[in-house]
Amino acid sequence: PRTQGSQKRNRTTMVSALLLRFFVATASLAVGLSADEAFGCVDPNNPDSPELVKIGQRHTICLTLGNSMNWSNGVEYIRYTFRPKADQYSKFHIPESYSQLIDEQGFKGEEVAVSVASQDKFSFLSQYYGVSDVGDYDVFPFLTAIIDVREGKVQGIAWDDACVFCPKNTCKENIYNYNGEKSENPPNKSCFFPQEDCNKISKDGETTCDITLFVVWTGTDVDGRAFQSSGYRFSAFPPASLKDRLMNLIPNLPWTRR
Repeated sequence: PRTQGSQKRNRTTMVSALLLRFFVATASLAVGLSADEAFGCVDPNNPDSPELVKIGQRHTICLTLGNSMNWSNGVEYIRYTFRPKADQYSKFHIPESYSQLIDEQGFKGEEVAVSVASQDKFSFLSQYYGVSDVGDYDVFPFLTAIIDVREGKVQGIAWDDACVFCPKNTCKENIYNYNGEKSENPPNKSCFFPQEDCNKISKDGETTCDITLFVVWTGTDVDGRAFQSSGYRFSAFPPASLKDRLMNLIPNLPWTRR
């Protein structure tokens, strides 16, 4: 079972006058709440202390799931936090997320979107679950966030192209603005499974369709040292080597629901 946090399940947050201005690898709020107020991601044990990124030390990452691709007028959401070591290629798996959110309809809505944040920066949206081009539903379980850091300060968060390990017919664009429109800058593609396949996988007790986030780092830490883990992102590996790396070589990290 998932850890129960102080936030009630299915809490609805209304973010009024939320207009978004987007840049490559990052997004910033133009009007309304500040990025820190709406999507800020800090160490929950030390929320008032700035947490500059240092290689080898743990740093807070937040993953937010919303029940719509359009977050501009408010969204029902669940947020998780975890603390990987900076510059360590890390895997964050939410157990039973497919069966609880989708199969058991834990979210009221026809879509589930994913956003990743660190410090006061956050990614574009990626779709975890939604309507396909032919009217049925697809699931995008594997995502890699590339966190760009300069002297310990997060500059932006980009999604890696994750289609190097699936056939072309199960790969498509998967990056959205916060108003629900697809973004063309930067482009991003992800592998997907038809919902019918995920239903069978889930009933067999497998976790392939659960949300799994991989995190890599690029840039420099607070001491000016260069990060190396971005070389381990999906798009940097030949397809034949990725399955073992995905499922076996990277340990899961503990998470906390907020």
